[in-house]
Amino acid sequence: MEAQEALRVVAKIDEEIENALEEIEGVTEALLNLSGELDGEIADHNYPAVERCAYELWGLVDSEQVRRAVDTVALLTAVRDGHPLPAASMDGLMDGLKDVEASHPTLTQGALDQEFQAAIDRAESTWKDIYDDGSWDSEDERNDHLADHMHEARQEATSDCAARAGRFLMELCDHLAETVWPEVTGALRRVDIETVARALKEASLAGETAPAVYKLYEINLSVQYKSSPYSLGAAGEQLMAFESWLGTEGRG
Repeated sequence: MEAQEALRVVAKIDEEIENALEEIEGVTEALLNLSGELDGEIADHNYPAVERCAYELWGLVDSEQVRRAVDTVALLTAVRDGHPLPAASMDGLMDGLKDVEASHPTLTQGALDQEFQAAIDRAESTWKDIYDDGSWDSEDERNDHLADHMHEARQEATSDCAARAGRFLMELCDHLAETVWPEVTGALRRVDIETVARALKEASLAGETAPAVYKLYEINLSVQYKSSPYSLGAAGEQLMAFESWLGTEGRG
């Protein structure tokens, strides 16, 4: 009878451990789903949804719920296997890690500006290779054609910068799902709690950059809107209608 009760307790502990592990492992799928959602929202220039996704990304990988689940695995595994109980919670372990360096990809406005300028330089070089052959009827005709070409190039490069910033949130999702989170779950399956803490710290450092990346997206999307409102599709039309309404209210 006692043996049966012991087996029942062990089975219950195993079930609780597995439930906690599945909860943590589910973050990978959530990150990949979020990346796919971002893809659609960025294509639609749905900036409020992109902002929501940025904060959701942060919340997925810097989560008190996840840390509690890790604590559950560590505690119950120690109880089941007859090992010493964990000396510190996951929060405590992570707080004590001062030497963990960020390994995630980064993006700055300076990098976007460089990409913009490189695109403009390529466009001008391409125009010269194709059209600057001395066959123009006049200098004015040549310069007008070049000006039109460069205007289109600037519009395209401006749009690309906004999209690049938005897609960078997708890169963060994919980096976390494919590189960092497998380290979390693999170490947890081995009950290597120190490695789990380091991996969660890396994930937290990456996640907390998501709102700043969204701000880059917002800034560059604003530049795109000012340059060509209709390039934002329905979102641009809604913004123009709102601005028109504000103007009407102001005159009223």
